[in-house]
Amino acid sequence: MKDVKYIIMLVLLTGILLAAPSIIRVLEHNSYMPNSEAYYNIRIYNNSSTGYDSLQGHSVPLNIINLIRLNYGVKDVLFRIIPIILGILTVIFSYLILHKQNISEKTIIAIILLMIISPIFNYVFTDYKPYSFAIFLGILGLYFILHDKTLISTAVISIIPFIDLLSGIVMLLLLLTYMFASQKHRETYKTTCIALLAAVILSVIINGYYGYGMAHIFKFDMHNILIDIGSNIGISFSMIILSIIGLILLWEDGWRNVATYAILIAFIVLSLFNDTILIYMNFIIMVYAGFALIYLNKRKWSISIIKKTTILLIVCSIFFSTLVYATRIVRSEPTQNYIDALKFVENQSLTTEVIMASPENGYFIEYYSNRMVLADDLTKYYEKKRYDDLDVIASSRNLDRTEGLLKEYNIKYIIIDKEFSLYLKEKEGLLFLIDTSRKFTSIYKNDDVEVWMYIG
Repeated sequence: MKDVKYIIMLVLLTGILLAAPSIIRVLEHNSYMPNSEAYYNIRIYNNSSTGYDSLQGHSVPLNIINLIRLNYGVKDVLFRIIPIILGILTVIFSYLILHKQNISEKTIIAIILLMIISPIFNYVFTDYKPYSFAIFLGILGLYFILHDKTLISTAVISIIPFIDLLSGIVMLLLLLTYMFASQKHRETYKTTCIALLAAVILSVIINGYYGYGMAHIFKFDMHNILIDIGSNIGISFSMIILSIIGLILLWEDGWRNVATYAILIAFIVLSLFNDTILIYMNFIIMVYAGFALIYLNKRKWSISIIKKTTILLIVCSIFFSTLVYATRIVRSEPTQNYIDALKFVENQSLTTEVIMASPENGYFIEYYSNRMVLADDLTKYYEKKRYDDLDVIASSRNLDRTEGLLKEYNIKYIIIDKEFSLYLKEKEGLLFLIDTSRKFTSIYKNDDVEVWMYIG
């Protein structure tokens, strides 16, 4: 009965935390999803060709979820409700998996709570992303592995590479690492790993056939992973410290443990350069952080007040990071004013004309305007020159050079919101030309956004 009580508590907390940002936005008269790659995923889902992005003009990776064709009302459920349900199920099966490892109840609760309030967990399960399906299937498959249900675990985990290929590769490497470190369930692990490897190879072949090569699968670039200083997909500094303490606490002698830790550290380093790896590592980091938090609470301190103050500071820091992230999500674009501007541009423009705007907002700008943007968050991996040329246009005061690039990319509209305005002011180029050249005219303005048109 105690297990059921804890599961119900965790389920309720998960549902509240995942639904809260959207509910708060609705209460503030903003029913639009927060700015995220969910808009990109929805647009690709709505494409007539699920293997090609007709707006940006490049192939997209295989995602079998996009092959499920649903009507408008049901799609809205898929995009908003199903991810929350998957998040709740992930919490339930994570709890059961940890219980299977004979971990103390307090430690399990600590691990799950840290996982639930982590910004990455909320990022994955608040709206439609392939990660939400891939993570859930990975956790579900691991649950069946630990119960030696070889056929079911193989079937479940083998689906992952057909939803997100890199997730399949990361899951394979993590399973191999765990199998190497543990003597339990080895036959089930072996069979599952072989099946997953076959699925990865098949997914690579299918993606290659439709023009999505291996070069696009591994998207590596150095970026900020600390949520405390503005990362969109990141971990709090306090959580990193806790996980390091946990890694030290759970250390065991032996070359096998050295190899396992070396692999985990390699994954952690790679997560600095890749969001998919960071998302998977977040779930592992929470395990070590949970152990550390319980250890610090149980450990005898010479001065009790220092112990209480230290733990309180750690907990407050973690909650503060989560609150900062949640606030950022609630306040993020798009707003109704922004959508009105995009609909104006859609009605004003030709389908071949291109919009220049902040790459961070590129996904929802493309979604609501149905027009190509010069650069979104994926452009750097497909056409880095186009991504770099946005910076050139923003910083150049040479009218001929700027006009040459505007004409090259057929850019007719420049959407300037508050964030993009700060960026353009820092670059001191395009805004200067807008003010002095008479080549641009303001055609739309409201409290959130201004639209300029290049008239040549």
